[in-house]
Amino acid sequence: MEDTDHYRCRLIYLRQSADLSKQAEAACEKLAGIEGILLATPADQYSIRLIYSLDYLSFEMVVDLLDELGFEMNDSILLTLKNTIYQFLDTNARENMHIDVTQFEDKSVNQPDTPEIPHRSSEKYWEDYH
Repeated sequence: MEDTDHYRCRLIYLRQSADLSKQAEAACEKLAGIEGILLATPADQYSIRLIYSLDYLSFEMVVDLLDELGFEMNDSILLTLKNTIYQFLDTNARENMHIDVTQFEDKSVNQPDTPEIPHRSSEKYWEDYH
């Protein structure tokens, strides 16, 4: 897996606010110095284009960080669904980066290729049936 596979580019939408300190530019200024965030730029007044490394952060951590800094996420149904998908993708990618191949044993050495199916005689079946 290449190093670039560990980077994620996300477009994050903030809740609209008239307060300039709650808008995208202010959020980018606060996110800029955090380890693991490679780029934080405002895409428009209420959205942030963010590139971060999965080695340090996940989407869920970024959302929690924004919440901790006082920035609320836009919670429309479609954006909530998109954010949930981002969280799933990041979690899945982080789990897949640390696969331990020693956990897969060669079971064909100890077990037969096809499992043995227990058989009963046909007379026994008919005795149980009647």
